Amino acid sequence: MIFVMAAIIIFSIPGLMLIWSTAYVKSIKKENVRWKLLVSLQLLLIIAGMIVHIYLLRSYGFPMLQTRIETWVSMGFILLICGFMLILNFIITKKLGSQSPTHNSKVVNIITGCFALYFFIILFIAAPLGEKVAFAVSINEAIEAANKTNNEEFSVVLVNSEKDCLRRSSQHCRNQAYKNHYFIKNNMGKKQEVQVKLRALNSNNEEMKVIDSKIMTLKPGELQLLETEETNEDASVWNKYSFQTDGKVYQYQQKIRF
Repeated sequence: MIFVMAAIIIFSIPGLMLIWSTAYVKSIKKENVRWKLLVSLQLLLIIAGMIVHIYLLRSYGFPMLQTRIETWVSMGFILLICGFMLILNFIITKKLGSQSPTHNSKVVNIITGCFALYFFIILFIAAPLGEKVAFAVSINEAIEAANKTNNEEFSVVLVNSEKDCLRRSSQHCRNQAYKNHYFIKNNMGKKQEVQVKLRALNSNNEEMKVIDSKIMTLKPGELQLLETEETNEDASVWNKYSFQTDGKVYQYQQKIRF
């Protein structure tokens, strides 16, 4: 979550400054608005973001685009927000008239377009970038942990058990479940089908959940996210998790069948 928020904040700074400058361009001198600097900074961030996306594609095999469902949800959000702004602008313009000194419909349309572009950058470049980086870090941690137990046929490791929120004290965060990311690695010298039964325990070694993984096929030395019936098949690989629990997983027991 930290990587996602960091990416959104970094990509938002020039975009929001541009929108603010557009909204208040009449109250400040045009020459005081550093349009070229803000646009250049935004373009540099987009180029840098795309370079990182390409690097993650080549290094980890992460697709450049989200899944079709995630794309439609993001596009629907943009159309909903910007469509509401355009309809509201149309109604206000109809009431006050196009020559109203208190309402400039052209400026509102420009701001709406800026918001559409801003949301597109955030939802299709910045947020996925943060999610991909976070998942890449999890993969590296899983590889490091799995290499310590490569004397077994299969290594099963828990990388993290956390909530998708930053303010842990908020009511919204308290009501969220913990998402658990388990990884499994094939240490055998041949392709193998495997299934894992996991027993998740809390800090008091009390059982929270017992769940079976899907039957997975792993190549020699291959590491994958351990998928269960709770893993969302419609999500991008970097948005997937193994399963959820009401509390944080501190310990776990496993039975491996192959």
